Amino acid sequence: MQWYMRLIGLAVLFSCTQPAVSPAQPAHKSLRIGYTNLELVLSYLPEAQQVEQQLRTYERKVIEQLNIKQSYLQTKVEEYTELKQQGKLTPAQEEERRKEIMRLDEEIKRFQEESEQNYLKKKAELLQPVIERLQKAIDELAAAEGYDYILNNSNSTGVAFILHGPKGDDVTERLLKRLGIDTSKIQRPDSGGASSSTGAGGGTSSTPPKK
Repeated sequence: MQWYMRLIGLAVLFSCTQPAVSPAQPAHKSLRIGYTNLELVLSYLPEAQQVEQQLRTYERKVIEQLNIKQSYLQTKVEEYTELKQQGKLTPAQEEERRKEIMRLDEEIKRFQEESEQNYLKKKAELLQPVIERLQKAIDELAAAEGYDYILNNSNSTGVAFILHGPKGDDVTERLLKRLGIDTSKIQRPDSGGASSSTGAGGGTSSTPPKK
């Protein structure tokens, strides 16, 4: 069960590679393409940080419940093993205890599967407003600055989609400002410090703000 999924990973489920304005363009008009680092943007978005905290809390509660169930199962297995070795169980009692252990094991497996499904559902629900706000800001920025496409230059693993691009078309800081984020303290992957001028695409995964 993959519980320690990063919040930012879901960002790749929505694409900013779609046309930001109408795809119908005059034949003579060249496309204008911008790019941003969605990981970096999301790491500074307060709503995204709140979602991450909520998911961590949810994870902890589920893991605690799972540990309790597994501990109870282990106790039953040890009791059964000890009684059997001491010859204190009749064949009928042995069969009854084996069935109980199998039932508990199946319950744990179901709990793990259901918990993971519920986690993914909760994650999607919590992130939906964040994604919608981010997409709205991207659309508005594209319309205001005349971009036909705005691409994401990095995925959740830090693999760059854009290996090189004009600095002026990196819209990351303009997008952050549109989202109401103070960019004076933004740390870029390629800057090693405070706010840098927009850099070319091809950076590695972003570094979230230190808390």
